[in-house]
Amino acid sequence: MEEVVSLLQYIFLGLIQGLTEPLPVSSSGHLRIFSHFFGITAPDLHLEVFLNAASLVAVFLVYRKDLTDMMHGTLQYVMKKDKNYYTQYRFAWLVIIGTIPAVIIGGLFADVIGGELTAIHFVAGALLITGLALWLIRNLRGSKTDGEITVADSLVVGFAQTLALAPGISRSGATVVAALARKVEPETALKFSFFLSIPVSIGSLVFMIPEVTQALTTPGLTIPYIVSFFVSVVVSIFAIKLFINLAASGNMGYFAMYCFSVSIFLFIFG
Repeated sequence: MEEVVSLLQYIFLGLIQGLTEPLPVSSSGHLRIFSHFFGITAPDLHLEVFLNAASLVAVFLVYRKDLTDMMHGTLQYVMKKDKNYYTQYRFAWLVIIGTIPAVIIGGLFADVIGGELTAIHFVAGALLITGLALWLIRNLRGSKTDGEITVADSLVVGFAQTLALAPGISRSGATVVAALARKVEPETALKFSFFLSIPVSIGSLVFMIPEVTQALTTPGLTIPYIVSFFVSVVVSIFAIKLFINLAASGNMGYFAMYCFSVSIFLFIFG
C-alpha cells in the first residue's frame, strides 16, 4: 500500500510539473503551495530537475521543426557562410545571449532564492506580480518576427527570465510578457521563451546527472521516476499547445485571473 501511495505522489508531481512549467503560472510556486498545504513536495532537488527535463523533452517535441531549422541553418551559415541562413544563426545567438543573465544571477543568488524567497506569502506576492504583468500585456500584439528581434530585446527577455528564479514568478510568463512588451509578435515571443528554457534546463540536468542516475538505479525509485517523467512529458505537451493557442487568440487574461485567485487565497489562508 505504501508503494502505491508513493507512486501516486510521483505521478501527481509529474502532473503538476508538466502542467505548470510551460504555463505562465509558476511551477516552483505551485510545488511550494502543495508542499505548504498538503505536505506534497519533491523528495529531493534532483527529482525537480529530472521532471524539468521532461518539460524540456516536450519543448523539443512541440518545436522540433523550428529547432531543427535553427540548428541546420546555424551549421549552414557557420560552415558555408550561406547568407540565406543568417536569420537562424542570429536567432540561435540571441537565445544564448538571453540565457546569460539567468546563469549569472542564478549563480550569485542561489542561496537566497532557495531560502527566504520560498515563504508562502512571498509566493503569494510573486503570483500577484505575475498576474498583474499578464493582465497589462493581455492585448499587446507586436510585429517583430525571428529576424527582427534585437540584442536589446534578447537581454530584456533574458533579465525577465532571472525574475522567475523566485518561486511564484513564472518563467514562461515573465519572458513572454517581456517579449510582448518589446513588440515581438506572440508566436515568436512564445518560441523565444521556450527556446530560452533549453540551455538552463540542460545545464541543470548535466549538473545533477550523478544524483539522477543514482535515483534511477535505486530499487523502489526506478519505476516512480520513469512514470512521473512520462506523465510530465505528456502533460507538458498539452500545456505548451494550450499556451500557444490562448496567446495567439489574445486570451492571456485567463492566466492573469488564475494568478490573482491563487494569490488572494494564499494571502488569506497561507
